[in-house]
Amino acid sequence: MSRPRARERFAAAGLVVVLVASLVAPVSLALAKPQVTSSAIEAKRTEADAAQSKLDDLSTAVEMRYEELAQIEGDLAKTRAQIETTTVELDRANKALQASEDLLDGRASSIYRNGSIDVLDVFLGAVDFQDFVSRLDLMRRIGRSDAALVAGVKEARGRVQAAQAALEARETEQVALRDSARRKKTEYQKAFDQQRGYLAGLTSELKTLIEKERIRQEKLAAARAAAAAAAIKAAAKRNSAKELPFDSAKLGASHPEAVNIAKRYLGVQYVWGGTSPSGFDCSGLTQYSYAAIGISIPRTSREQFRAGAYIPPSKMELLQPGDLVFFGYHGDPDQIHHVGMYVGGGNFIHAPATGDVVRISSLAGRIESRGDYVGAMRP
Repeated sequence: MSRPRARERFAAAGLVVVLVASLVAPVSLALAKPQVTSSAIEAKRTEADAAQSKLDDLSTAVEMRYEELAQIEGDLAKTRAQIETTTVELDRANKALQASEDLLDGRASSIYRNGSIDVLDVFLGAVDFQDFVSRLDLMRRIGRSDAALVAGVKEARGRVQAAQAALEARETEQVALRDSARRKKTEYQKAFDQQRGYLAGLTSELKTLIEKERIRQEKLAAARAAAAAAAIKAAAKRNSAKELPFDSAKLGASHPEAVNIAKRYLGVQYVWGGTSPSGFDCSGLTQYSYAAIGISIPRTSREQFRAGAYIPPSKMELLQPGDLVFFGYHGDPDQIHHVGMYVGGGNFIHAPATGDVVRISSLAGRIESRGDYVGAMRP
């Protein structure tokens, strides 16, 4: 094992620790799903999501029951106000009827008591027979008018009584509806409170599962880091001859603008020997991107590895967007076979291989799976 490869494995261990630290950051169940996960966590999360959906539905149902109850109680209050109004109207109608009946009774009593005199007055006062008939007809009309007045008052009172009866019947129906609405509101509120308690229990269980998984991942990461550190120590003795010189003072400014150029060609097909947007190979992409910002670098990945300020695998914290990252066969810097461009956040952009396209990949994932990272160069 080469020394660069050993340093690379130490860097991989460091990346693992960084990634795990990001995974176990404080989790907000309400805003985003945590990255720390397992089949048990996913199952519990699915259960909690279903419970939340049901709680939302119940919340809507409770609100509807409150609205329905408020509407019914409002209608009932209006009906009762109308009943009060018709009661007053009915009282006035009864008084008017009594007054008209009293008037009619008084008139009839007077005619009954003095009928002969009145008739005699009509007879003696008449000028002729026709005048006498006219006077009798006038008296009959006065009697019919009084009777019609009483009948009209009775009819008006009957309408008021009918309206009041209808309102009282409506009040009875609305009271029944109100009582039913109150029961429904209570039932839905109870169901909502129970569901909220159930969801709180699920949320607590989910938090517990996530915390356990976080601790498990931390232990795994620590174990991998310890194993990588041991491998580095052993490999350092064997491969010191292949270690490239490193001088941090030689690191100039990085070139993130080259990253912006490379990103324009995400999805472009890999073509062996390709050096243009119609198709790129790995070194063709990096050379083209740097040429676009006015910086000339060699054509092949092995030549590019020797062109610039070297950043060893153990100094990954120095990587900046635009730095070229290299991979060698079995981690051997003398057998470079692939190059990409660091874009930040532990990722790099590259043209991987035949049948693939320009894409962004995880540098940590590459180191974990292939173990061939040999360091970086800053042109």
